Amino acid sequence: MLEEEKPRREYLTIAAVNPADGKACEVLISYERIRAVGRRSLAHANECAHVVPAILQSPTAIFEGLRSDDDEDRRGCGWRCYCGIPAQGYLQDGTPVRPFSGQVYLVFVNDEHVAYNWRWEKADPANPRLPVDYQKRFRTRLL
Repeated sequence: MLEEEKPRREYLTIAAVNPADGKACEVLISYERIRAVGRRSLAHANECAHVVPAILQSPTAIFEGLRSDDDEDRRGCGWRCYCGIPAQGYLQDGTPVRPFSGQVYLVFVNDEHVAYNWRWEKADPANPRLPVDYQKRFRTRLL
């Protein structure tokens, strides 16, 4: 049974780069997800507020076509992965720090333009601006 579609007012709208034309498009994050992330730690809350929008607006790469079940959205089809190195990371207490060495930040967006997951991951040793095994994890690189 499909989950009932949420009204648009239950989402925060964030501008993102559209890899098709380089112009702005919208990505949504549910307020429910924001609250859940904020309860984890101040680091997660700050990442949601600062890092996710930065990666969506200035990615180092955008991939389409997720090949890993671990990357898929449980409520729909995973679609794109925005990748980048933000200006800063955050410690558990919310203290800003330099980006984590040897890591990149990924934001996963489903086919309904909803960001459903974001996290730090190991960077590829040959290209530290991309995640490890990016060639195997994604079908197409758009940017």
